[in-house]
Amino acid sequence: MKLATIALGLVLAFGAHGQQAVNTKKLSVKITNIQNKGKTLYVGIYRAGDEFPEFSRYWKNSKVITTGSEMIVEFDIPYGDYAVAISHDLNGNGKLDKNFFGYPSEPFGFSNNFKPKLSSPDFSDCKFTFSQQSNSLTIKLID
Repeated sequence: MKLATIALGLVLAFGAHGQQAVNTKKLSVKITNIQNKGKTLYVGIYRAGDEFPEFSRYWKNSKVITTGSEMIVEFDIPYGDYAVAISHDLNGNGKLDKNFFGYPSEPFGFSNNFKPKLSSPDFSDCKFTFSQQSNSLTIKLID
């Protein structure tokens, strides 16, 4: 009986994992206006309810070293509504540095190429719908 319970648990676990993989698709995020090669680029994906645009409070993220003026970062995620925040860590301290007024002093970017004026954007400012018809986006870094 114990063996049957373990076997059923494994089937359910692998079945659920396999189902999740079927529901994810590849989102391609092209990042342009990269000025410094060899520095770390942080790309965060956020859902409604996540602490957007806090760079350490993403739902999923990717950390890559820049190799050129443009890069493509891909995520396997289900279709839905998301926002993206990008930080280019030029000094290697693992965070987005800001000036005296709270404005980023390192390059950054948001989905919809939203450019903040006096405060950080809301999720709704940067929200996009990832679908079969819309499976890529381009974000130009603000420096």
